[in-house]
Amino acid sequence: CSITMISPMISHQISTRTISADPGLLTNKELLEKHGGRRRTLEELVVMDKLNMLSPPSSSVHLERVRKKVRRFLDHGRLKISYDDFMMAATIFVLFGDDTRILYFPPTADNGFAFFVTFCFILFVLEMILHSWAKSDFSRGIFNVKGYAFSFFFWLDLLAVLSMVPDVAWLASAFGLQNDSIDSLGTRAGKAGKIGAKSSRVIRMARLVRLVKLYKVTSQRSREKQQLDDLKKLVELGHLNHDEVEEYLEKANAQKQSKVGAELSDIITRRVIIVVLLMLCVVPLLTFTSPHDSETEATEFLHAVNIQAGYDCNYLERSVDKFKSFMAQLSGDTNSNEPFLVALDLSPTRCETRTEINFSNVDVLSHMRDEALKIIATDPINIGGEEFSIIATFNLTQYTKDQSQASIHLLVFVLFMLVLLSTQFTGDAQRLVLAPIENMMAIVSMVAEDPLEDFDFKSLPKSGDYETHVVQIAIEKITAILRVGFGVAGAEIISSNMAVEGGGSAVLNPMIPGKRVYSLFGFCDILSFDKCTEMLEDEIMTFVNSIARIVHGEVSRWGGTCNKNLGNAFLMVWRIGDEKALSEYNRGGVRRRASSGSFSGHEAMATNVKASRRSEIDLNRIPGLDVLADKALVGFLKVIVEINRDIQLLSYRDDERLLSDNGKVFTPRMGFGLHAGWAIEGAVGSLQKVDATYLSPHVNMAARMEAATRQFGVSTLITRNFFKLMSPEAQVQCRKIDVVTVKGSNVPMPIYTYDTFQSQVFPELRAPKFSMLNVQDVLNMQAESYESSMWMTDPDLTQLRCLATPRFKCAFEKGLDDYLGGRWSDARESLEKADHMMASNDIGGDGPSRAILKYMKSYDWDCPSDWKGHRPLTSK
Repeated sequence: CSITMISPMISHQISTRTISADPGLLTNKELLEKHGGRRRTLEELVVMDKLNMLSPPSSSVHLERVRKKVRRFLDHGRLKISYDDFMMAATIFVLFGDDTRILYFPPTADNGFAFFVTFCFILFVLEMILHSWAKSDFSRGIFNVKGYAFSFFFWLDLLAVLSMVPDVAWLASAFGLQNDSIDSLGTRAGKAGKIGAKSSRVIRMARLVRLVKLYKVTSQRSREKQQLDDLKKLVELGHLNHDEVEEYLEKANAQKQSKVGAELSDIITRRVIIVVLLMLCVVPLLTFTSPHDSETEATEFLHAVNIQAGYDCNYLERSVDKFKSFMAQLSGDTNSNEPFLVALDLSPTRCETRTEINFSNVDVLSHMRDEALKIIATDPINIGGEEFSIIATFNLTQYTKDQSQASIHLLVFVLFMLVLLSTQFTGDAQRLVLAPIENMMAIVSMVAEDPLEDFDFKSLPKSGDYETHVVQIAIEKITAILRVGFGVAGAEIISSNMAVEGGGSAVLNPMIPGKRVYSLFGFCDILSFDKCTEMLEDEIMTFVNSIARIVHGEVSRWGGTCNKNLGNAFLMVWRIGDEKALSEYNRGGVRRRASSGSFSGHEAMATNVKASRRSEIDLNRIPGLDVLADKALVGFLKVIVEINRDIQLLSYRDDERLLSDNGKVFTPRMGFGLHAGWAIEGAVGSLQKVDATYLSPHVNMAARMEAATRQFGVSTLITRNFFKLMSPEAQVQCRKIDVVTVKGSNVPMPIYTYDTFQSQVFPELRAPKFSMLNVQDVLNMQAESYESSMWMTDPDLTQLRCLATPRFKCAFEKGLDDYLGGRWSDARESLEKADHMMASNDIGGDGPSRAILKYMKSYDWDCPSDWKGHRPLTSK
């Protein structure tokens, strides 16, 4: 990718040059992840976990660990299949097994089905006991239990288990639920006549709720599996290691569903279950069923004929034949292998010599289930010493099959309705309420964890055009305003007041204690600001914000942040770290560079003075600070270039209001001061107004350097502390201009500058016509991929120092050495020569040379006898 650079409109000429950028370079965030950088809060969690492991666990802690393991097994345990899949299969068997047995299996399989029903019953009872123990809190007493025990789902599971009692043969027999006696009509009530009744089948529907609960658990497990797959991909790509994955999983397991979501989901599920169960219970009660059936009435009629016929065999035989024909027509069966009437016994026995009145189809009866038999026995009547009665046996095999098939259809329908209603209700709640709330909580948590990160909230699910979406957008804007308003110095304020772990605090407390941090401090100021304010009046805000846009943009691009906007001045910070985090680098080890100790006697004196004060972090031992210091200087130099390239600012050169009395064109200029050291980071103010800022002599030193730029006639001034941190390639491009002492300190300090020639045309940046990247994307990539060779290859940097030729540097260095050594007559000659060589500069000469010449002139060019090679800096 390349960028074509075109000169501003005022030049009326086109100049082009090309700079390259590698679109495959890693971003700062990716570099941080690649080098193992982690959030401070995550490090604290790891430390806390290690501390907890050091203390010996008590018996209650052991018991709690066992409960957690049981709870995890219940939710995630795996045998050959998962625990949830196993319980799902058992539930489906209990729901459909009995009807499937009747439809598709021979009677010989009944004992096997009975065994599995008993096994499922014991399994469900054991599950209830484990859930009640592992997922319940009895600390507040038996009547104030939190969790599963005595909850809605506990009673529902209990109802489902009790509904299985009639199906467990030994339990049904123990409780007297199996009744093979004969009712008032003499109808034998077999097993199907009791537990196959509608009321029993309705109770069995309670088992359906187990599927709803298991469905929720299965859905949660599916989401967890998706998270594991995503984490595996991150591990394969090298963005996370296994320890970080385990830490993430532990944190994810500790997270719970929001209270609103859990309450709303439970209410919807309860209501759906209650409605469905009520429907199943009420519908049979409202459905009319005749208490008599045709075979019972026909048998009673045949009983009357039996008594009336007496010993009239012809009449009795015709009546029996008609009864058999009626039963055949009633059943509608044409299959002789499955007759409806399978046995008939008329008492007293008579007329057997002529036709078969009493019969019993042994072949059919031997293959029938007990629940498929219907035996109707009439009350015996004694006439003339003989008892007249009838016992008729009917084959209900087809009826039981039809009944089982209908039961399956009913179960499937109810299950479908239950899942459908539950999904619809919870889906609406999730889409309209729960998802937005969870998104808001995620936004707050992310900002609280890392207030300075520019998160992309667009990746979060949207909630549609509803009020919750408006609130979510408002929270996003509020967090962005907090980040912009407080900056890096207020990160701790934002984090502590927005923390959601532990319930958070309802009290706003921005006045948190300050802490000592180390940073690179840059102070910059707009020159001739009083004149601009007077002449531009209400347009001064537009002018200042135009400059602020450039200052903030370039400093942010090159790794810094803006801490204070003071109207005409800006405090910029390149934060290194807090004292506690950096202290480990100060305990010994090799210095960052061998060149760090190669400084003059003035610097050795300053080091000795520092050693007598409070122990400070040796920043030269911190790895990577040469890059940070280089980027800080580059950021300020890029600001100088952009101020002289920006079309909006260039237009002020032609503004008649800003012309001087002699008609000289106004040119926006800024001064920059750079220093490195510690500061107290924290909040200043009260609950009515708080500013997050930095307070220390080192911040004031950066401001003094900026103010001194006017005295030395340069755009940038760099202190010794900052200069020592830069790379050798960057140090070569800077020049030492004086050794001074500042107010409040007698320690001599060398100061440096980077020569900038601003009265020239800087080409405008434009992207190529067919480029996939815009100008800002390429510039960001250049900043992220900074290398020290940039000082020799970047067109902007080389164009700025185009007047600082080797011949000029040699003349100035000789003059400076003579000046510091007390040879002022030789120094005057060299410095005047250097000043003349800079005649094309912005001020018509070399500012540092003129400043030193002016100082020597104040002593009539005669070096004082007490000269120590440094002078006080008159400007604050």
